[in-house]
Formats: sequence, C-alpha cells, structure tokens
Amino acid sequence: MATSIEVGTIRITALSDGASHMPPMFYPGLDFEAHPELLEGDGTYHIPAGCYLIQGEGFTVLVDAGSGPDSIPFPAELAAAAGLDAAPEFIAEGGRLPAALAATGVAPGDIGTLFLTHLHGDHVGWVAPGGKLFFPNAEIVYGAADWDALIAPAPADDPARLGMEAAKAAGVLRAIDAPIMEIAPGVTALHAPGHTPGHYALRIASGGQEAYLLGDAVHHPLQLGDTGISFLMDADPEHALRTREKLLARFAGTEVALGIDHFPGLDFKRITVDDGRRWTDA
Repeated sequence: MATSIEVGTIRITALSDGASHMPPMFYPGLDFEAHPELLEGDGTYHIPAGCYLIQGEGFTVLVDAGSGPDSIPFPAELAAAAGLDAAPEFIAEGGRLPAALAATGVAPGDIGTLFLTHLHGDHVGWVAPGGKLFFPNAEIVYGAADWDALIAPAPADDPARLGMEAAKAAGVLRAIDAPIMEIAPGVTALHAPGHTPGHYALRIASGGQEAYLLGDAVHHPLQLGDTGISFLMDADPEHALRTREKLLARFAGTEVALGIDHFPGLDFKRITVDDGRRWTDA
C-alpha cells in the first residue's frame, strides 16, 4: 500500500482534505445489501476528498483542491430521501489539505499550477475560500466545458462559484478544451468526459514509467467488475461508463499506477487480469 510513488524523477503524493459521507442512493446499481461492509454505522459510505501533489524538476503541481475549510451540514431532506434515521452531522468534512501539504514540506505559495480535474465543489474548495486565493502563485487550469455546466448556473452564494469567480477576477484561470494538453514536463492532461463535460485525467510519465490520476472517471472500486454501477452526480452516465471502461481496459494487465480521488485510503492501484480484473496495490 502506498500513498506516495516515484515515477522516474517525478514524485506523486496523495493528500486528503477530509471526507464525504455518501448515502447508498448516490451509487445507482450498487447493491449495498450484498456489501454491508461498505457502510459505516451512520448508514453512509465514507470517501476521502483526494488531492495529489506532483513534484518534478522545476515544477510543483497540485491536482484538485478538496472541499475547502468549511464542513457542510447533512441536509435533512437528503437524510429523509435516503431513509437515514441517524444521518451524520456533516455530508462533507474538509479543512485538512493545508496540514497535509505542510507535512510534505510544501507551502501554498510553492504550488505553480493547480490543476482541477473538474469543477464539483469537493474539488475546488481551496481555490479561493472567502474570495481570497489560497495558492497565491498558482495558475489554475480546468476543463472549459465545466464552467457553463457547473459554475455559471450555480447560485450566487455557492462556494464553488464564489471561489472560481474570485480566481477569474484575479486573472489566474486557464481554461483548456484540447483532447490532450501538456501541463508540466511529463504531465499531460487527457479529456475524459462523462462525469462532467470538462472532466480531465492526468498522465505522468518519466524514465519509462507511467502513472495516471483519474479524478472521478472511476468513482467506486466495484465499478471495475460491474458496469451497472454509476454515480448520482455523473452528468452523462452513459458517456461516463464509456470513458471509464476505455480507461480501465487501457490499464488492465499493465504496470501503470493509478490514483483515484475517492478510493478509500487513497492508495495507488494497478489492475491485474490473472483471474478477472482486480485491483492490486501499486
């Protein structure tokens, strides 16, 4: 099990900003009765708010920005719809990213590029909490299609919208729409839509080795063997499935290490095919 790996001369470290508590209804097609071990005592499935630090020669990239400093109360109407008798106090608990970065010896001002796999709130929380840029020297790169899909229609007081608009006003945003785009030496963004229209994955390559950061293209480990499991927040579930299966097939049976934002433990994984597709620790 590893939450930090070396890819040639590039180091990738998984960081957590906190956790979200997902009711079973957020995973259409997943039979939680057959997998009761997935649910905590509060009746929800706990997932980390994952981010990834990429450190290479002359560059430091942070991938995704967590939920941000504030915890989000669990909506009463959602608890009722999910049939939760004793819902957790919060649906999302953030705030851990600054300490996680500090533990690696990296300060917010050291980040040269903040790459957002997509613009859901649990990936943009530290962009500009309270309207102030948290990473003062970072260019913020994101998939262009997500602005009109997720930011523009959001309520004026939505934290994700406020943060992204503050970054836009500061002139630090760079929207991309190309299928493939170099972000830093050895770090390449690949358009992987479906979860959101502007969703991107990242390829990290150095010294003949490869790793990929998949964002939310894969959302649950059981999706490896069950194409019927989706995620409630997928903008286009059918497109998300096509993208997911294309990626999983690409990496099956290879030595490529995979980082996935919401996998428990944030351990890097590989896909073996000796007895059907299985996750193994990288």
